[in-house]
Amino acid sequence: MATNKIEKLNISGMHCASCALLIKKSIQTVPGVEDVSVNYGTKKAIIKYDSDKSSVDNLISAIKSAGYDVTQKAASDSDDAKIWRKKFFLSLILTLPLFVSMFYPLPYIYYLAIILTSLNIIFVGFSFYQGLFTALKVGTFTMDSLIAIGTASAFIFSLTMGTFHYFEVASSLIVFVTLGKWLESLAKAKTSQAVSKLIDLSPKFVHQKNGNNFSDIALDLIKNGDILRVLPGEIIPLDGQIISGSSSVDQSALTGESVPVDKTVNDKIFAGTQNQTGSFEFKVTAKSNETILSRIVKLVEDAQSSQSPLQNLADKISAIFVPSVLIISIITLIIWKLILGESWEMSLNYFLAVIVIACPCALGLATPTVIMVATGLAAKFGILVKGGEYLQKAGTINTVLFDKTGTLTQNQVQITGFKNLSKLSDQEVLNIAYSLELKSEHPIAKAIINYFNFTKTRNLKLVTRNFLSSTGVGISATINNKKYFIGKSKSGNIELTSDEKIIASFTFSDTLRTDAFSVISQLIKQKINVFMVSGDSLTNANLVASELSIPSENIFADVLPHQKVDVVKNLQQKSLVAFVGDGINDSPSLAQSDLGIAMGGGSDIAIESGNVVIMNNKLSSILTLRQLSRSTVSKIHQNFIYALIYNLILIPVAAGVLSPWGLTLRPEFAAAAMSLSSVSVVLNSLSLNLFKPGKHLLLD
Repeated sequence: MATNKIEKLNISGMHCASCALLIKKSIQTVPGVEDVSVNYGTKKAIIKYDSDKSSVDNLISAIKSAGYDVTQKAASDSDDAKIWRKKFFLSLILTLPLFVSMFYPLPYIYYLAIILTSLNIIFVGFSFYQGLFTALKVGTFTMDSLIAIGTASAFIFSLTMGTFHYFEVASSLIVFVTLGKWLESLAKAKTSQAVSKLIDLSPKFVHQKNGNNFSDIALDLIKNGDILRVLPGEIIPLDGQIISGSSSVDQSALTGESVPVDKTVNDKIFAGTQNQTGSFEFKVTAKSNETILSRIVKLVEDAQSSQSPLQNLADKISAIFVPSVLIISIITLIIWKLILGESWEMSLNYFLAVIVIACPCALGLATPTVIMVATGLAAKFGILVKGGEYLQKAGTINTVLFDKTGTLTQNQVQITGFKNLSKLSDQEVLNIAYSLELKSEHPIAKAIINYFNFTKTRNLKLVTRNFLSSTGVGISATINNKKYFIGKSKSGNIELTSDEKIIASFTFSDTLRTDAFSVISQLIKQKINVFMVSGDSLTNANLVASELSIPSENIFADVLPHQKVDVVKNLQQKSLVAFVGDGINDSPSLAQSDLGIAMGGGSDIAIESGNVVIMNNKLSSILTLRQLSRSTVSKIHQNFIYALIYNLILIPVAAGVLSPWGLTLRPEFAAAAMSLSSVSVVLNSLSLNLFKPGKHLLLD
């Protein structure tokens, strides 16, 4: 039986989008590898493999054999920008004498050109040649292949023909390519700002309590159970629970909700959120690598490293496009030299221009750069999307199935009536119900406890034994040697029973979320099929549905948690289904649906559930997600169009089709244009930062 493992590796040395495809092909040659995703944007590889057939060392060896390395931490785009800046200026210095000689001939320029171009190829352009040979090993071609073939052809032609001109062309190609890479890295660095901003939220030092005194120590030295103090205006360093003091806390960094939340003793607080005016002490419940913030950072990083289906399409196009370009360039050379009888110099010009102008780097950048921007934006709005696939899918969903309690309604059920059906006094009955519900976290349990307190019944907590909670059914326990059960009846009321006799009955009502009606209305206007599922009675479910204008035929009531999966499966037979639940006992349904959306509110369980986590706990974020998804896919399509149309238009120009009208493209200018196309794609991706949520009616 296969033992599947998933390994995430940071890769250094990637300098273009085709590097990702090359690394992917190299890893796929390792026995036992089942799935590989390599992302140039985040410089990460996510590999699913059979650990019985292979090991991490085998995977690393495959990456190294492709000419790359595995590091503990992936190089940032800002680091890459520094590297490409150095390469650009070195290449420029080595090429400047050749530029000058075009206008003012220098002595011994031919021999000087050989030396300078050789140095340029060895110290700046060597990685392109390394990429070419590695690609040939795995039977493919990349952007490196085109650059290496172009510069080598120019160098060899100048060397054999005894002219310095094509040395200048070869060096110019390297100058413009490295310039493009530098500009591209600078632009791409902005796409990863979301993660770096999240990481920077935690302070480096904290105020630790020792006896009655406080001392400032490094955050990394803090352990669970330590007591820390937070002063006004400070960032809360770790997750914990307040033990003294109170304040209001800005949780916008985690939830996207800018309205401060009041916090007092026993309330939970989270790392990365900002204290306002008060001060308090809290007990640490999670170390720096265990906090909600650290897990959010990991989720965002994983999402940015994932590949969407559109990226797979780009990879397939690139794999076909590069060899096609090589064939076109050779045909161009043959036509101009052998058929039209042009000089070698003229024919080689067209050959080199075609090779350089057609580099598919822009195509490879089209998807990952947009995904990086979009997932970062989503996190800013309090929405965690766990992969490009789910971000893309969110805009195509045509059916949304909502869980009722805790999703469309708040976890604030109210008891509206109490009826004593026994010979016991009201106080005795309420004490039994109160004692049973004390151990339950269900909203109805809280409602009964609140009702008990509201009626000012004398607090007599009875001893319960053999406590048992059955999800979706009710709870039972033994009190004074007598077994009691409290749960929902077929009529929708809450009944307290013993020996199958009804002792008391409670009626209750749900409290709708404030934005539930507007969200459902917007989805219906956008022609989305809206359904609701509930373990509640049909009477109560219909009451909520009528307030939200959900058709009665779209209601599933009296459904136990494990039965919700069947509801999802039935709906999936006709459409793509998003399931929206509270992320606690809805996990099976979230997993089964085409898109699982967990209403998180920052809870640990919610972060582990669903493909999307709504951290700000706002239903309106579902509309924002849908809008962002469609804007994201639109940007990717725009990038594809820019990259492909650019090549389709300029390849004929580079091949000399328009030369009878005096329009030609020199190889060095083709390199500049190619580099700028990649930069334009990245800048178009960055324009997604202008996205503003809220215009939901404009979707359709």
